[in-house]
Amino acid sequence: MKIIVLKFPYVSDFFCEKSCEMIDWLKCDFEGFVSFDLNEKLTSYNGYPIYPLKDIGKLSWDLAIYGCEDRDFKDILPRMVELGIGRKEQFKNLHWFLQQFMIKKYEDSLDPIIQDTLEYWKTHDISVFNQHVKEGTSDKVFFDDDLPYINFKTVSGTAHKMYFPKDYEFTDIDGEKFVAGLLMEQQPTSPHLYIKGNHKINAGDIVIDAGVCEGNFALRYIDLCSKMYLFEPAEDWQEPLRRTFEVFGDKVEIIPKFVSNITDGKNITIDDALPDLRGENIFLKMDVEGAEPLALQGAKSILTNNKVKASVCTYHFAEDLVKVKSIFQDYGFKTSTSAGYMVFLWDPNIWNTADFRKGIVYAEN
Repeated sequence: MKIIVLKFPYVSDFFCEKSCEMIDWLKCDFEGFVSFDLNEKLTSYNGYPIYPLKDIGKLSWDLAIYGCEDRDFKDILPRMVELGIGRKEQFKNLHWFLQQFMIKKYEDSLDPIIQDTLEYWKTHDISVFNQHVKEGTSDKVFFDDDLPYINFKTVSGTAHKMYFPKDYEFTDIDGEKFVAGLLMEQQPTSPHLYIKGNHKINAGDIVIDAGVCEGNFALRYIDLCSKMYLFEPAEDWQEPLRRTFEVFGDKVEIIPKFVSNITDGKNITIDDALPDLRGENIFLKMDVEGAEPLALQGAKSILTNNKVKASVCTYHFAEDLVKVKSIFQDYGFKTSTSAGYMVFLWDPNIWNTADFRKGIVYAEN
């Protein structure tokens, strides 16, 4: 199979470096780079030739790898196909290399779930969830005083407005805006599932949601809980969250800081934020971009002085699963993990670890 790599002017050297590493490791028949930069000065990279875009028709190739986001390539792809420069299925993003690497790495794995993924990859591109999650539904966007929102239903069936930042990147469908796949990660087969079986929020529980984002988890269970504490540091989400949850009054408290093992100007420990919680039934959901181990270290009092169920993300870094389980076990919790595996493509170190990761640790004391 002959391969070319499409080189864009705004793409970092990381892409070119990884392309060369993977090509050498996979022993691909590599024709070279094709530059989309009209001002390209280089004629080679790591010994491989760089051709101007106008010469792409002169090259013989079966697969073209591009190093930009799929959304950035979506406008380029149909134009190239229309001009006869390859077929749609001949264009793959950089993660195709990672997929081939992992296929070789795990071909002898005895894990049936991993083998199921390798079988899935015979006809599908690699993704974060692979065979475990299907495409989610889309929610139509409306506007209220220029702030966009969707109508979102709780588990009790009550509809509420869920607001988004003004500059949120929505999906356009036939000239209208939609939020796509909002609850896709919470499908029953998802490795990112927070609620399962008896590991759930019961009526009257206090909910601590660390890493709220748009608040879909919190709003989904708002009717069940007695009190909700929402930790979300992102400035863009403060006004939308305030608008979404203001109708619930004192039932919801928004804390605009990062959860961590220290308290300072930007960070706060959960223990410092909620010093008076004792003897309560608490459900803790945590998705804080890899800071989960630090956040749990700062929640010792909450976790040891209350009856707690926790669903904590462990997919951001390769070592998170061991760290999170160890912390919970030190606090006397029983732990288990979500079903299936994720491949967290957005961790730059995934190119070194090339690993399947558990999405959630469930813990109960």
